[in-house]
Amino acid sequence: MTATTSRTPTETARTIARNAVPEVREALALMRLPAEVDIGEVIDGHGTVSVVMRSGDAYEFARWARTHATADERDFHDATKQAG
Repeated sequence: MTATTSRTPTETARTIARNAVPEVREALALMRLPAEVDIGEVIDGHGTVSVVMRSGDAYEFARWARTHATADERDFHDATKQAG
């Protein structure tokens, strides 16, 4: 159980994921990218959010992310990719 509530860590992880779902839906709607967004599984103690979109929309999202990432974020991604 967590210290401030009677929730288990798994329940807390699910709650965080559930709270993220409308935020992700809103962000994708602002980008005019249709997608199904829902709560995923709890993996390694972390709640997950599942996003399903058409492949063309996925490419559009990837292009948007690449053009909006800062140089530091790109460097971090490249370093993480090389380490893995």
